[in-house]
Amino acid sequence: MRSRLFVAFAAAIFTAAHAVHAQSGDRMAGGLQEGDYLRVSGGLTSPVNPQGSFGNWKSGTGLAVGWETWQAGGSQGVGILGLVVSAGYSLLPLDESDFTRTFTPLNGGTATSASASKGGLFELATGLRLRIPAQVVIPTINFSIGFIHWSPGKISYTAASGNGTVKQQNRTGAELSIGAGLQRHVVDRVFVFADAAYVYGLTSLGRSSATPGGVCGGANSCDVLKNTAVTNLRVGVSTRIR
Repeated sequence: MRSRLFVAFAAAIFTAAHAVHAQSGDRMAGGLQEGDYLRVSGGLTSPVNPQGSFGNWKSGTGLAVGWETWQAGGSQGVGILGLVVSAGYSLLPLDESDFTRTFTPLNGGTATSASASKGGLFELATGLRLRIPAQVVIPTINFSIGFIHWSPGKISYTAASGNGTVKQQNRTGAELSIGAGLQRHVVDRVFVFADAAYVYGLTSLGRSSATPGGVCGGANSCDVLKNTAVTNLRVGVSTRIR
């Protein structure tokens, strides 16, 4: 009787293991399957060695949403290259101490205090995710190209020579990004992931502090030939949608 129970138990375990393997497809894919995935994430966006007026802004929160697709990899199950299209938006607050230290009002003197609405950084990119085969946690190396747009908030300042407002000019250009990530299967179609990326925006036509009309606020205050670099740290959820 016991031997029959053992055989039945062993058969059930084998059947379950076979079903799990059939669902995952490739045991070295960490549960990843051929198909399309929706990725939603949030985290921190930080300026890196900011040039010109971008140095007046500091780290802030960012959100991203993306679509990712993986194709079959022949006899090896799912392929090692995935295609990604994503969009992200980050809100960066003013670094008041940096602004008051570097800004010179049109009427002379120095600014003693400043405030501003948060600046918005928009990114739209497409790229490739190269996965490193693994059974549980999937490491990836990520490359992308796209579009970046920086729209700083209007700054209000206080100075002995008079209060005023300035609006730094928007920056727009192409972006290049390289990064890495980790992804783990949780249940059914759901994964959790963490990504880190370095983004370099070719925004060399941006300008620095300007009057409300958009003219540079002084002979040395333009940001000619200044590019925009940030790091994006994101954690999120990926769900297979088909």
